Amino acid sequence: MARGFASGWKIATLFGLEVRIHPSWLLIFFLLTFSLASYVLPMSDIARGGPWWNGEAEVIRYMTQRGVNMATAEQALRSWPDWEYWVLGAVGAIGLFICVLAHEMSHSLVAKANGIPVEGITLFIFGGVSRLKDEANSPGVEFKVAIAGPLMSLVIGLGCFVVYVLLGEALLPQALALIFYFALINTMLAVFNLIPGFPLDGGRVLRSLLWKAYGSFQQATAVAARIGEGIGMAMIVGGGLMFFFAGLQFGWLWIAFIGLFLRYAAQSSYQQVAIREGLSGLTVRDILQEQVISVAPDLTVEQLVDDYFYRYRFRSFPVLESGRFIGMIGLKDVQGIPRGTWGRTTVRQAMHQVAEENLIHPSDDLIEVFRKMMSEDKGHLPVVDDGRLSGIVTRHDIMNLLHIRTDLGAGAGAEGRSRT
Repeated sequence: MARGFASGWKIATLFGLEVRIHPSWLLIFFLLTFSLASYVLPMSDIARGGPWWNGEAEVIRYMTQRGVNMATAEQALRSWPDWEYWVLGAVGAIGLFICVLAHEMSHSLVAKANGIPVEGITLFIFGGVSRLKDEANSPGVEFKVAIAGPLMSLVIGLGCFVVYVLLGEALLPQALALIFYFALINTMLAVFNLIPGFPLDGGRVLRSLLWKAYGSFQQATAVAARIGEGIGMAMIVGGGLMFFFAGLQFGWLWIAFIGLFLRYAAQSSYQQVAIREGLSGLTVRDILQEQVISVAPDLTVEQLVDDYFYRYRFRSFPVLESGRFIGMIGLKDVQGIPRGTWGRTTVRQAMHQVAEENLIHPSDDLIEVFRKMMSEDKGHLPVVDDGRLSGIVTRHDIMNLLHIRTDLGAGAGAEGRSRT
């Protein structure tokens, strides 16, 4: 999931944090604009100074008295031109984007203040996510980071409600409609995120309390994740049933989709924690394969294919010259060369160099290396020390080691984390 959330378009840097928009966010922007312009704002009674929910009652009353359908009644009761509803819908969608950004920014800033590295923030179809590079080191820090977002949403919601009440007569009805919407949606955002379903904020708050009670980060995560999976399943079943038995309303189907995402996110989050715990304290040196099959740069591609790819069945090989690492040669490199020229093309001509920042070293943290391999979809990486090849590290070996440490209970490196 981290790989997907790190993608998208960078739109800003705020307080030193990179803000990105995932392509999936465009879908929710258009859906929300359509919903606000076509249903929420026209059905409200804000334009006449009444409560938000009186609009729907008025439409139903109009239908009952005249025997017309919902669309006709809604159009007859519209107070503003159609284009205004669409403009307000777009402003409302952008405003929600800003509110979600403020929610995630509060998580990130509190995390940074407590020593947790933050890669940035990504807004996507289900809201937003703060890309934290590490977990909290104590239940207290976990609680503060988790509660910061809902508190920010609640503050924004209450602030908008105060403006709505105190300045109601001084503002245009269009402005009042949006202010009421922001008051309502931010309050709902705070309440929804406090549902104790990991990895929602409420689930992280629950994990901090369980961590305090159990004294075990991994055990607390396991329990919180199971609760999150259960809540996600309940949303899937409940939303699906209501969709079919309550008139095929899209809102119920959306709840089922959120439940599906929550269930997947709970499982994925626990797996990430299990990997982090299982590999805690290890470096590349602990899993290094020192016996490596390398190739010389003057070898022809034809010899490389016949004597190395077919014989050893590896997808790439390190290239060494006088004992020093100078690059990698892989199947993709060979595929880009016309077959008829294999006999006169050398490995030096076909290989690709590896930038210094992409090299790994024996002392590198194994968790970071594994994260790198997953994000770049690499099966193995060369390990270089002072320009010389020390060996390779493979994703297969890391997974085997992880399974062994997990089965033996040796990966509990964080069990002794502070309980304060």
